[in-house]
Amino acid sequence: MFNVMHKCYSTDDVPENDRQGYWSQAICDALFKLKLSVTKEGDFRGRIDCWDFSTSELLRIDSDALESQRLRTDCNGEESHILLTLPVSGSVTFSQLGRTATCTAGQSVLELGEEPYDIAYGDNSRMWVLKMPAAAVRSRLGDPRRFSARGYNMREGVARLFYDYLRLVAHACRTSSIEAYPQMGAHLIDLLALSLQNHPDALQSQSSAVKDAHLSRIEAYVRKHLTDAELSPGSIAQGCGISVRYLHTLFRDTGDSVSCWIRDQRLHYAYEALQRANKFTTVASVAYDAGFSDQSKLTRAFKSKYSQLPSEVLNAARNRSIQMKM
Repeated sequence: MFNVMHKCYSTDDVPENDRQGYWSQAICDALFKLKLSVTKEGDFRGRIDCWDFSTSELLRIDSDALESQRLRTDCNGEESHILLTLPVSGSVTFSQLGRTATCTAGQSVLELGEEPYDIAYGDNSRMWVLKMPAAAVRSRLGDPRRFSARGYNMREGVARLFYDYLRLVAHACRTSSIEAYPQMGAHLIDLLALSLQNHPDALQSQSSAVKDAHLSRIEAYVRKHLTDAELSPGSIAQGCGISVRYLHTLFRDTGDSVSCWIRDQRLHYAYEALQRANKFTTVASVAYDAGFSDQSKLTRAFKSKYSQLPSEVLNAARNRSIQMKM
């Protein structure tokens, strides 16, 4: 069965003198714009397999040694994404926001596409890369900068659950066409968020551990009560054991208001729900699950944020499901 969600880039059939240029373009197409330099010129070899889940993308990269830079000028104007790199063999050294992490098999590192960075692969490197919309990560973790450029052990606790699930998904993607791609992509992000929240570095940020702890608890409370159309700063403050005034102070430091943030959480939840829709999904049911009191309120806010109607995203998801069955 042909898998319409799979792309492959390989240097095998590319003339040696053209391989560096080909690989640079392949990396830009699969990830985002990077400035590459390779240690091997003519005999450089690399291969990328990419599976598009619509809610995220999973890539398998096999590569000879290279160095890459994400320049500040390339961070502007692109849709914001975050990468999680997990070496299978070889090593990855990554620097961003003044921190550097070197990862080998069984470890991972988070890379922010909206910030400059440097990354280097060792020779004969093999790795999995999970490419996620930044909005999807923020909706689960808050500010992702506190997690960037830190090495994470993926063989313990919830992180091991994420790693095992990723490998199961990867094996399934290579052997068959799967209708549940959008759900699997969302589940990967959910498990990753849980694993990072349970990591000792989760409460480290540019502000303070106390503020981060409060924000983490607020984020969890809102996600749990998102279907409540009456969710408000007052109910959040009461549920988290803080004053409304302190709640607003915490959000002022993030550069957002409580109400705007709640609205964005509802809209992002609705967007993901529509992307992984099945034949029983309706815009009205998604609106209710996202905490909108009626469908028209979701439609207006959704159109303003995403420049699409909810029904358009729903129809695209259904068409994608039909294609995958062909």
